[in-house]
Amino acid sequence: MKRSFQTSIWTIRDARIALVARALSTAGTSVTSIAAILLLHNHGAGALGVAAFLAALVIPAIATMGIAGKVADTMDSRVVLVTASLAQAAAVVALGFDHDIPMIFVTGVVISFAQAFVQPTWSALVPRIVGEDRIGKAISWQQGLAAVASPIGAGFGGLLVTLDDVAWGFWADAATYVVLAGAALAIQTRRHGAITTTSARCDAASPAAPPDARWTAGLRIVARDRILLPLFASILVFVVLVEGINPVEVFLVRDDLGATNWQYGLSEFFAGAGGLIGAAIAARLSTGTGRGRAATIGFGSAGVILIVMGVAPGFWTYAVLLTVMVAAFGTGNAATGALLMSRTTDAQRGRVSAALNGLARTASLIALGLGGMSNVLLGARWTFVVAGIAGAITMAVAGFAVVRAQRAEAAAVEAIPGR
Repeated sequence: MKRSFQTSIWTIRDARIALVARALSTAGTSVTSIAAILLLHNHGAGALGVAAFLAALVIPAIATMGIAGKVADTMDSRVVLVTASLAQAAAVVALGFDHDIPMIFVTGVVISFAQAFVQPTWSALVPRIVGEDRIGKAISWQQGLAAVASPIGAGFGGLLVTLDDVAWGFWADAATYVVLAGAALAIQTRRHGAITTTSARCDAASPAAPPDARWTAGLRIVARDRILLPLFASILVFVVLVEGINPVEVFLVRDDLGATNWQYGLSEFFAGAGGLIGAAIAARLSTGTGRGRAATIGFGSAGVILIVMGVAPGFWTYAVLLTVMVAAFGTGNAATGALLMSRTTDAQRGRVSAALNGLARTASLIALGLGGMSNVLLGARWTFVVAGIAGAITMAVAGFAVVRAQRAEAAAVEAIPGR
């Protein structure tokens, strides 16, 4: 027990501040997100208006993934995080006073634009805070806390819209951004360029690329890694499949399964429980080999469970399957994040993180269109089944490629003289 406490990331002051502040900010963001979508619906924006809003949220991450990665790798992390968080706070404060459709869109774009810089900066700073040997635990805790905070914020946002008191929700979200800015100021660890101590993988074959703002910078770094490359590619396909079912889920739950509005809202909490379980599983992984295999097995298992969800006989069966599916997905997601950071040198982490974020948002944009089209052509149940089959096959292929690359890397290490 004493040894476990000594190795816990909660013994690190800066880690405690970062994890708690980010979880609080996640809850606040969920308040604004669900409230904005409900307000668009109430204002008569329609399905196209909501889809346009969701698209507007992902475009900034796509457009800025080159410059955002360079900023994260070259500028003072404290300056980036404080500036971006305060910009987000100001935007949400304005939304509290005027929440008509144009202001909702403007606020969404401002928040997403700032988040495009915040995400890679935090991702690169956390390993510096906790140390290389605790990267996996830090990422798992971060995702686990987000899985709990997000549905709580979503529920609170929906309640405020129902009570016609949504302005207080926006201002509460603004307060969480201010707290996040304060956390960035309070954190003593700062990142301003690379340090001489790099990640666990610092071989001569992967020298630090000169910081540049081209959108391909992070992709070129990943392309040199035979283990990360198939994972990177397969995850993008998987994001399209999983996020493609998001606009279909309400039709499966409400129409095919006959669930009530209350039950549909309750599904967010089942998803949160699954995310927490997945993060806890991933936190126990300590080797690159284990993380690589857990990533493909986790995502692949999620695909298989999607198939079963598509033929679920009732809501409560669906809810249990949702919990298990999100747990599998969360395991894969956290394992991938830890593997990505541990196999990337400190100097490159911002660009790699920004590239993954930007491409994931691109996949989300594609998924918005595919999900709606699939629901029309196939129906909700078959959309789940087809997405699950495609996801499982994709991850089986990726798993084969990852295992081969791991074996080749292990053989190359054993062949080094003196080992």
